[in-house]
Amino acid sequence: MLVALSGGADSTALLSALADLRDAGQVRALTAVHVDHGLRPGSHLDADACACVCDALGVSFRRVSVEVREGNVQAEARRARYAALRREAARVGATRIATGHTLDDQAETVVLRLLRGSGARGLSGIPPRRGVVVRPLIDRTRAEVVEHVRSRGLPHLEDPSNATPRFLRNRVRSEVLPVLRSLAPQAVRAMARAADLLRDDERALAAEGRRLATTGSARVAELLAEPVAVRRRAVRDLWRQASGRRADLDARQVESVLALLGRRGPTRLPLSRGFEASIRYGALTLRAAPEAVPGPDPVCIPGPGAIPLEGGGVLEVVSAPDAAWPLWWRARRPGDRFRPARGRGSKKLKAWLIDRKVPREIRDALRVLADDAGWILWIPELGVRSEKPSAVARLRG
Repeated sequence: MLVALSGGADSTALLSALADLRDAGQVRALTAVHVDHGLRPGSHLDADACACVCDALGVSFRRVSVEVREGNVQAEARRARYAALRREAARVGATRIATGHTLDDQAETVVLRLLRGSGARGLSGIPPRRGVVVRPLIDRTRAEVVEHVRSRGLPHLEDPSNATPRFLRNRVRSEVLPVLRSLAPQAVRAMARAADLLRDDERALAAEGRRLATTGSARVAELLAEPVAVRRRAVRDLWRQASGRRADLDARQVESVLALLGRRGPTRLPLSRGFEASIRYGALTLRAAPEAVPGPDPVCIPGPGAIPLEGGGVLEVVSAPDAAWPLWWRARRPGDRFRPARGRGSKKLKAWLIDRKVPREIRDALRVLADDAGWILWIPELGVRSEKPSAVARLRG
């Protein structure tokens, strides 16, 4: 077991309780790690105090320093801290990382997420366990924790940043929770119980969402047959599979993706971090958006002959008896029309490609031989030619 030890009452009580379990043979080995974020002068002295507590409890101790990136200070510090804890856990072979979150932390988190308008997943608060991270004190109040360290005579630190009103969590702790307790003495436990109930609901709904997204895409008809709560979770699961992250897809983007389900025909929607949502042939997919590859400039072909192409190769046009000269070697354009051989009449090239289920990224990369009136004569990559107007042409080299 690796214990995240800040030196405060919560983590000190956690270390003490786990040391008791170790002495009783219920925990094999303990290592405490103090992470110095370097956010205030003298923060390195906290590690010395933590080392003294570990000496008293007979616990192995490690101190590590991290660099907190610019941005949201608390969020970036949390990210750096957990990354450091995971590295240390791997180094010592720990199978669990224990943190000192309490019932009060849970209530604060529920209030903060309620203010953000979170759904069931956000309001389910801090899970007792997520992967290798466990929170043994999540059902104990801060008052119980403080009483424990006092009864054991264990010294603990008070982080001065916990008192500054700069951070919203501190204001919730010092201003909001006291008011809620005055209205309902068991408010903290009630909010924690609500979080537990919502976590159960979220797990059930998320399982239904995963069921719809098991193949990396979801059938639109199946999504529309489910309640919107399940659709949202299917979209989030598709995002997790595509990006490898749960974050970065906010509620607004989820609703925008769901709005695609009611549209007719293929459609695309750009998302965060260079990803996109697309619906093709009745399936919703989230993936990294293909990079637009600029094609070569159009090549004018004034008459029959061999034309060298940019990037190598030669386009040889033998004849185009029914075409409007000059001809052009270019990318497809809006309004292009095509009369496929043995087909009935003509149709827009875009519609013909969609009917053939040619993926969008391939359609965008196609090179065509067209006449000056916008008729497509030849699509070499698909091996198709127009019936009329027609052309005899080939690519060499």
